Amino acid sequence: LSLTAPPKEPVLMCRSNNYPKGFYCSWHLPTPTYIPNSFNISVIHGTKEMVCEKDVFPKNRCHIRYLQLFSTVKYKVTLTVTNALGKTSTTLTFDEFAIVKPDPPESVVAKPVPNNPRRLEVSWQNPSSWPDPESFPLKFFLRYRPLILDQWQHVELSDGTSHTITDAYAGKEYIIQVAAKDNDIGTWSDWSVAVHATPWTEEPKHLTTEAQVTETTSASTSSFMPPPTTKICDKG
Repeated sequence: LSLTAPPKEPVLMCRSNNYPKGFYCSWHLPTPTYIPNSFNISVIHGTKEMVCEKDVFPKNRCHIRYLQLFSTVKYKVTLTVTNALGKTSTTLTFDEFAIVKPDPPESVVAKPVPNNPRRLEVSWQNPSSWPDPESFPLKFFLRYRPLILDQWQHVELSDGTSHTITDAYAGKEYIIQVAAKDNDIGTWSDWSVAVHATPWTEEPKHLTTEAQVTETTSASTSSFMPPPTTKICDKG
């Protein structure tokens, strides 16, 4: 019984996380073939064939540089897989705007606001892979919830890389994530790494109970001994 098999239709994905520089395509087989496979990728823009530079690592990915921006002509990417037992291919057709998807925001930080039991200050940075946030600004989507609840609250922010949550539950630990998207095109990034924070809480004051007060008072009274009086005799 041989486990070797011809390749099944490959899974192909193309995405631009560094717009407007270019995009990358990656692929994998849905099931192993147990024999060597060769992959050939072709990228056509209109009538022009483009070079897809293969990465050293991972090996199942290649990059295409945009030669013409804001083009309405679609890209056609075809991946062909061949082994000793057979051959198959798959094709994607898309325009440059549809595949724009930034990487998640980085360096997300959440911290309490002193003297504000319902506030949390959240800040983050643009993904380092996004090359020109001045010309191609990102907007952001913040989600947060206390660990005790399953339902998220959401805030969409058109600019800036910080936000103050003003409706947090006092004393409850929160989980917070941020996503990014180009202002005009493409789709939202995946969520950032989750961060945790708890709103500011007042330091508990030292409380003394009435029983402790009575106990302390009686203890001090019983231990208090008046100084001995010296009787002065009058020799007159």
